[in-house]
Amino acid sequence: MNKVFEVRTADGVLLSTQVETPDGSGPWPVIVARTPYSKAGMARGLSGMVQRGYAVAVQDVRGTGESGGVFAFLKQEVPDAIDTGRWILEQSFCDGNLGLLGISYLAAASLGIALSFPENVKAAVWVAPVLGGRSLFHVDGALRLHHNLPWTALSHPRFRELDWRSIYRYLPLNDALDSVGIDSPLWRSICEDRDRIWAENDFAEVYHSLNVPGLHFGGFWDFMLDSSLFAWEASARPGAKPQALFLGPWSHNGMASEATKNEYADYGPGASSAFSARVLQWFDHHLKGQELCSDLATPVSAYVPGPGWVRMSAWPDPAALPYDLYLGAGSLEPEPGEAGRLSYVYDPSDPVPTEGGALWEFPRAGLNPGPAPVTTGNRDDVLVFQGRGLREPVVALGPAQVDLYVETDAPSTDFTAKLVDVGIDGTPRIVADSICRITGPGRVQVIIRLLGIGHVFDKGHRIRLDVSSSNFPRFDRNLNTGVPGLVSSQMKVARQTVQFGPDSPSRVRLNLLCSYNP
Repeated sequence: MNKVFEVRTADGVLLSTQVETPDGSGPWPVIVARTPYSKAGMARGLSGMVQRGYAVAVQDVRGTGESGGVFAFLKQEVPDAIDTGRWILEQSFCDGNLGLLGISYLAAASLGIALSFPENVKAAVWVAPVLGGRSLFHVDGALRLHHNLPWTALSHPRFRELDWRSIYRYLPLNDALDSVGIDSPLWRSICEDRDRIWAENDFAEVYHSLNVPGLHFGGFWDFMLDSSLFAWEASARPGAKPQALFLGPWSHNGMASEATKNEYADYGPGASSAFSARVLQWFDHHLKGQELCSDLATPVSAYVPGPGWVRMSAWPDPAALPYDLYLGAGSLEPEPGEAGRLSYVYDPSDPVPTEGGALWEFPRAGLNPGPAPVTTGNRDDVLVFQGRGLREPVVALGPAQVDLYVETDAPSTDFTAKLVDVGIDGTPRIVADSICRITGPGRVQVIIRLLGIGHVFDKGHRIRLDVSSSNFPRFDRNLNTGVPGLVSSQMKVARQTVQFGPDSPSRVRLNLLCSYNP
């Protein structure tokens, strides 16, 4: 059977739901996916599950595709999911066992089923799950501009013809889409009523109460890696049902598509997430009782280009060793050196451009995730701290952290950190980057978190840290006035200072894998 049904919600909205079942009389375990991105394409992608003996139910969430009602970011997903789960369990094709496929927004759209029918949901797959407005929209106070702005206009018919590089620069940002004739209430609410969105649409705590066997995927080049790591950590609490986490050099879209290369690197077939096979094996075990393969029985598996697959009992690896490099006068050293300070001027009208890193794939705006060459090290508003040539490889696997002692004369500003690998030929490539928004003026200790790295700094290479105050359009520009650029266009030039030395031990801390012998 391949048929489209209309599931009626408690408030009378009809949700278009495509159901495909194997040949035969059934009933079967049902794999459920609720999506805002068109059920037809997803249903085609899940046809292999039907051939393996599963019924598949794919639904357009409210206000998208062929479903009725009005799409409201996250607000309607839990009650609609509950109504959908109840309907599926009442159907003759369902044997009472459910599996959930939660990829990005699809995860938030399915949580209500996991919460309300814990005895029926035997397994789930979580890929960079949307946890709420807080995690999707912001990083330590800065807006994920490169994704959030175009994502809110993704379904508009003029999306592909617009000059997104210019739209990113428009101020105030809350009028950016209106300036090109796109009406997006969601974008305006992100800009103007951030706290309400955070409070009303925060599912983060739900993962602490879920008790469903979960298969998690996260990509080192995914701008939502923080969500993948949070969901795994919350779900893998002591006493919880089995959880497995797979990490690798994948982008947001590259995990499910099993991509092994990006614009800047080809990692080879061994780097594949093997998403389809692992998802089927996970469901086969938990919904059909088949034997679980060894890598799925391991808590954490990470693919690091060079060493290959590394198996761990947790993330970060309990056996990892901290590796500190302290900032000096343009250098990175194993111990704090002489006290000093370096300054630069940050002008929001001329921000440091984004080059690779953990991005949403958006080539139309020149945004491609991966280890792009870094060309901004010679700018006056970028401080470069570089270590000595390595005598042996350094394998960074786990979170990293940049601690900075800084001064600013602005009432509000940003500090950015970019971890860079400088090759023997002198080519610098990005490894990871992030940002922290602070309130000034004055002296502040800044902590910039790099949540997940899997990278080998080879022998003869140099570890480098670039510090600045913008990374645009990956993040929105801080205008240095204390009034967000989301609702203002007034700018102020800020003087920024980074301090280092025994009393101001600015540093970068990596976690090292100790068992690598190339």
